[in-house]
Amino acid sequence: MNSKLAFKNLILTLAICGALSGVNNIGQAAEAVRPETRSTVAETRNGYYYTIQKGDTLWDLSRRFSTTPWVWPELWEENSETIANPHLIYPGQKIRLTRIAGGRPADVSTRSAAEPPVTGIHYYFSTSDQYGFIRKVPVTPEGIIFKSQDSGKQMISEGDILYIRPDRNTSLSLGQRLTIYRTFKPLIDQKTQELIGTQHLLCGVLEIVQREPQYAVARVTESYRPIGLGDLVMPYQRRSPYIEIQNSQPGIDGKLIVAEEHLSIFAEAHVAFINQGRRHGVQPGQIYSIYQADEHRFSTASSAQPITIPIYFGELLVLHTEEDTSTVVITDSKKESREGTRIRTPLALR
Repeated sequence: MNSKLAFKNLILTLAICGALSGVNNIGQAAEAVRPETRSTVAETRNGYYYTIQKGDTLWDLSRRFSTTPWVWPELWEENSETIANPHLIYPGQKIRLTRIAGGRPADVSTRSAAEPPVTGIHYYFSTSDQYGFIRKVPVTPEGIIFKSQDSGKQMISEGDILYIRPDRNTSLSLGQRLTIYRTFKPLIDQKTQELIGTQHLLCGVLEIVQREPQYAVARVTESYRPIGLGDLVMPYQRRSPYIEIQNSQPGIDGKLIVAEEHLSIFAEAHVAFINQGRRHGVQPGQIYSIYQADEHRFSTASSAQPITIPIYFGELLVLHTEEDTSTVVITDSKKESREGTRIRTPLALR
């Protein structure tokens, strides 16, 4: 047995002994402390984070964010750089939450829609400026890229100079920042033949550095994806990478439309779109389950009675909503998803 495993088993043994002797919390409840004595995790990778509240303990947090309080050593290990002593945690500290044995990242599954949002937990999404959206009525562009300063360059990227022809109804101004994007052929629901919308793929950001009567000169300041002639520009809006977790909307039952990068199969960490939006009650920060329908038919003397059993194999988080669609990131997946894979409200809220 290696030393790390032995240490973890020792901690678990002490925890069990403490519980048997009547101790039901690991560590003192979080109390106020001077700001200069706090330590906090650096949010440098995507995932769920929690801001410790007064009265919290690692034992209670493990019970809320996982399947059992007995996994608190794993929670401590994940945050050992910021929590030196598991008996001392303080309000205001940020810790990273890790999914353990099918545990949920927050106790949203046991709340009703009328209850207030979960306090203190958010998802950090480092590339928040880069995800696109599907909208029924496409964005009206501010202009179109018609020339690159280096005409022989195959790939336009950060630092390159571009020429923009403005739309007749827009006025590009010196210093203005714009998002570079492109659209695709409108998406049609193959079953109903109804319009789903047009995908907008965000490619980068540029800044207007010179304005002439018939065109504008711009410099690419950020490049997310390859940029090309014919790409469009729209006003730039900075997005926060901090997405506060919200209660899921009861009764949602929809499907994945397509992966943002048009992958045939996609799984954890991929961005995709679902056919549920604001008018269905979907909001950024909500969590939904990914499932497949396992159908069974039982024949009786009168008729065949179908039974559909949902088999859950993943979760997604809503990043952005439009009227009829939403942009999501898959946060947990035990198998691949495809276009048409079903999504629904977590079981406890249905």
